[in-house]
Amino acid sequence: MEGTDQIFQLPQPILDHILSFFAIKDAAKTSTLSKVWNSVWTSLSSLNFGDNYFRQSKNIVDQILANRLNQNISIKRFKVNVPNYRSKDVDNWIEILVTCNIKELFLEVGIYTYNKLPEVVFDAKALNVLSLRGFKLELPSGGIKFSSLRELYLVDSFLDEQLLQALCKICIHLEVLSLSGFHGLMSLQVSGTLPKLRTVKLLYCPPKFKMVDIVAPNLKDLYISSFGQDLRVINITACKSVKHLKLTSVAVTDQWLEDLFSNLSNLEICYLFSCSSLKIIKISSYRLKLLKVVACYNLIAIDLDTPNLLRITSDVRHGKEELLFKLKASQLLEAKIKLIPGPEDLDTHWYSKLANSLVNFNHSRAITLSCDEDKVIVIPKDMRENLFPPLSGPKGLHIKIMDRSNYSVVDVVDSLLWMSPQLDILSVDQGRDLKSVIKFTYRDEDEADDEDEKPCCASLPWKCWKHELKKVKLQNFTCTELEKLRNYFLSNTDILEKIIEDPP
Repeated sequence: MEGTDQIFQLPQPILDHILSFFAIKDAAKTSTLSKVWNSVWTSLSSLNFGDNYFRQSKNIVDQILANRLNQNISIKRFKVNVPNYRSKDVDNWIEILVTCNIKELFLEVGIYTYNKLPEVVFDAKALNVLSLRGFKLELPSGGIKFSSLRELYLVDSFLDEQLLQALCKICIHLEVLSLSGFHGLMSLQVSGTLPKLRTVKLLYCPPKFKMVDIVAPNLKDLYISSFGQDLRVINITACKSVKHLKLTSVAVTDQWLEDLFSNLSNLEICYLFSCSSLKIIKISSYRLKLLKVVACYNLIAIDLDTPNLLRITSDVRHGKEELLFKLKASQLLEAKIKLIPGPEDLDTHWYSKLANSLVNFNHSRAITLSCDEDKVIVIPKDMRENLFPPLSGPKGLHIKIMDRSNYSVVDVVDSLLWMSPQLDILSVDQGRDLKSVIKFTYRDEDEADDEDEKPCCASLPWKCWKHELKKVKLQNFTCTELEKLRNYFLSNTDILEKIIEDPP
């Protein structure tokens, strides 16, 4: 085997790195391949016992850790999930890991039991990454000694406010702080003691959590979500380097958001989900590139002076009045719009709201519409007589329909070509990374006959596609859909010369 094994010629640190990606049971199997692989296995520095821990695995963990301890082998990474927490076993493991200079520790126990984290963890001076789930963390009597900590992830844990304050003072090299589904804290305050902090995630904050106050000059990414609208105080204007901000179910106000962009000039990506306190979003930003505003139910107006905005995501939903929309953005803007009517809302009011809402994005380069069923975007022909086509600017229109069981490709295409009569490309998401695409080619302006203006074009500022279309290319449609589309275009165009079909 050794004669044919080319990998064993690599330096041992590289072989160790390769095995670090294996679960422990798979890494162990390599020990039988050759003496070299056996040597790598016995000194493996990354021990991943996976997420499926069984009672019989305890002896394996004990044996492997005892071997590393006896041979004085450092352990770089240790990961295990113990659904049924047994304090004696875990305490013994942690003591060995600390002795073996553990650098990255990932430890999960049964959630909602909040077993107290052994204090010996805080003695791990070499620790760089700590990820815990299901523990109760308190300030240790001997203090915190892992001053080299760079990343801290705490999930479904009960936290002590004094502990967090101590961590923020001692762990001056901390770069990532992530708290998810936590309890015990009423606030998070970072007062300039973490100069390297670049990412903060506060996810599923409990109702008692009321305040975030962060002073971190190099913070780049901030994500905050709560269970309700209880979190009202967020002070981050001193974080001048923030580029990505994501807020979910947070009670921020109109003035807070306007002041935020005035102070954080580097902000490039902003997500606002279910922020129901917002009524008027007013943003002036030269740097903003991506804005997502979804499920902000009390929103009545959006005013954007964002010349470099490249992507915007919004929604049109039942029970919500049309937004007053003012938009200054890049000519390369792409808009994504989620359409959410009520169960019995597909009436004149809905289709009028849809058309009026789409007008706001008329200057976008491309638009993506997503909905549950095709009827949401198929405006009945009799209603079109009282509406004006909302889109003349976009050259690309992309559709995502969740339920395609009663999907009519012709009805969808006909409605979309009425909405946007000058499309170059129309695509329909079929799932599994497959898109059905229609590409349109029109006659040149010098080919047009001004004297032969059709009645349907007279009231429009553009020529109707039915009289200008010369070539259509159909890609990734089924044979049945191809036949229907072929008949549709042949019967609805005047000068069509060619239909190119490219089935999947």
